[in-house]
Amino acid sequence: MNPRYPAALALLAMVIAACVPQPSEETPAPTARPTSARPRFELATYMYALQTKGKIRIGVLDKAIPFAVHDSSGLRTGFEVDLGRALAKAIFGPQRDPDSVIEWISVDGTTAVSALTSAQADLILARLAAPESGSGLDSPVDLTDPYFVTGERILIKSSNDEIKDLPDLDTKTVCVQRDTAVAEHVVEASAFARTLSLDTYASCLGALQQGQVDAIGADEAILWNLVKLDPNTKLVGRFVTTERYSIGVKRNAAGDRQGFLPFLNAWLAGAIRDGTWARLYGQDIKTYSGETKTTPAD
Repeated sequence: MNPRYPAALALLAMVIAACVPQPSEETPAPTARPTSARPRFELATYMYALQTKGKIRIGVLDKAIPFAVHDSSGLRTGFEVDLGRALAKAIFGPQRDPDSVIEWISVDGTTAVSALTSAQADLILARLAAPESGSGLDSPVDLTDPYFVTGERILIKSSNDEIKDLPDLDTKTVCVQRDTAVAEHVVEASAFARTLSLDTYASCLGALQQGQVDAIGADEAILWNLVKLDPNTKLVGRFVTTERYSIGVKRNAAGDRQGFLPFLNAWLAGAIRDGTWARLYGQDIKTYSGETKTTPAD
């Protein structure tokens, strides 16, 4: 056989193959980025610094049902505690166990602000209200937008149909705890109301049950717990006074808290918008308040 013949056949086969349409190779679809990835922050921000340390220190109360409770086993529960856990996920990623990246710092009304200024805590979730924490220009602490709105209210017997709001307290007797400002606030809200000061709110509840007083005035959270003790009572009317609880952070100085306050406000707005706030309210507070809320302003 002519040695050139096989080569000619091979060349002819290649030409024919080139003319026949070939099936196209499918390009793999791009894989979506996992939503559980750790959020990315600018290098100069305090959130990035927290990620680098791998820990966030959150100051909370120990005995403030239903906001924060630290039991004998070491477990922390409550609305502010769970809000802190949700915040930790926004910084470190939702796939992380939030308690693995949180160092809980126990504070009270006298140590909350100093825990920030002495850098013992990165933020405080401990019922900080603007008047108490000092939010003026000379304050070393910044406060976020409110995450909870509460105040002093009125508790009456469930069978009482006469008292529906603050003006109805005229000529009525309201029990308050001694050495608090509640009595002054009640009289400011209803000039002709009478007040009776007793040593404890338990004593006030006994006076209400025995018909010695018409109502009890106290912080809303205190009254929630009194309703737990006596289901034949109810909260009525508008707030006597109003408090707006905010997250406290050390004021940014020389960039040491860069971007932290705007981030917290944006996160809080998002938690309200996506239903996280409402879910935590229903989980931690509704059993006490008996109310359903979707925003702090409800």
